[in-house]
Amino acid sequence: MKRRTMVVLGALATVLLAGACGTAGAATATDGANGPAIVVTGTDAMRFSPDTIQAKAGQPVTIAFKNAGLIPHDLITEGATRNVRLVNVLPGKQQTGTFLAQQPGTYTFYCSQPGHREAGMVGTIVVSP
Repeated sequence: MKRRTMVVLGALATVLLAGACGTAGAATATDGANGPAIVVTGTDAMRFSPDTIQAKAGQPVTIAFKNAGLIPHDLITEGATRNVRLVNVLPGKQQTGTFLAQQPGTYTFYCSQPGHREAGMVGTIVVSP
């Protein structure tokens, strides 16, 4: 039993540390049940991973937001035809929403919890024609 507890705790620590590091890479939406789907993780390091998503104009993107932190986080988009508003996602939980932009451009997503956006918890969705 002791070894099993150590393995579980080690795995949990690895996941938490990896999530806290974040990545600066871009994610391209892939086919899902209701159009493209992308998983975005939020961490207590005030970062999204990935922090950039690529999409096509007029094509809905399903965003699954996972909170890998220990405090509540949000993922909110703005400026699009259909925005995502995933708020008060509790630690270890996930919420899903659909983003749709009819026009090419760069759209912002952020965490609206007090101080999180200002601390850098922001990302972009780059919509191409």
